[in-house]
Amino acid sequence: MAANFDSSLNFAQGQRFASGAMFREALCKGPSIPGSLSIHTDHCFRHPSIVLSHVAFRAAAIFFYVFAYFFTDSFIVQFLIILTLLSIDFWTVKNITGRLLVGLRWWNFVDAEGNNHWRYESAKQDMSRFDPLERRVFWGALVAAPAMWAVLVCVAFVTLKWEWMVIALMGLAMNGANLYGYVRCKWGSTNEFTNYLSKMAFLSVGPSLQ
Repeated sequence: MAANFDSSLNFAQGQRFASGAMFREALCKGPSIPGSLSIHTDHCFRHPSIVLSHVAFRAAAIFFYVFAYFFTDSFIVQFLIILTLLSIDFWTVKNITGRLLVGLRWWNFVDAEGNNHWRYESAKQDMSRFDPLERRVFWGALVAAPAMWAVLVCVAFVTLKWEWMVIALMGLAMNGANLYGYVRCKWGSTNEFTNYLSKMAFLSVGPSLQ
């Protein structure tokens, strides 16, 4: 199964589209101003459209949740738009961005006896092939979105807006499911992830105590 995952990863990374190349060039190369030097960034995303899709849908869902009444007064329409954005984000992050940006994939299947099995996979390849900046964006957005939904749940609870708390709980559940799945792919268990966070916190605080 891991071999199939690696081969599919190689195939996906081998695809090149003209629109993606133009988008990448636009990100890497700033505007040219007459009489001045062209602006160039030191680093450019390898998969700019994938990075954008990883961030855009979850950001759009949170944005529309906060500012929904500026667009429509109908709660049904607001609910359907947010649910659509959350569903697109869940599918995109689960099936595309994790595989291409960090080489991870989680999925499940039902066997002949009706038992549900979960699989957490990591590409058996040198991780240096995955861009460090893209990995940071992936994990940053993966952690930030559930944290934001948790805050929105608390706000809705305090303000007694129960219908909005239900929507925020949906956002927390769907974003949290992807976070949990990729944590299992990366660290094998939540305990290993907790130990990793503790180690990083110690390393970041240590120099300030010296």
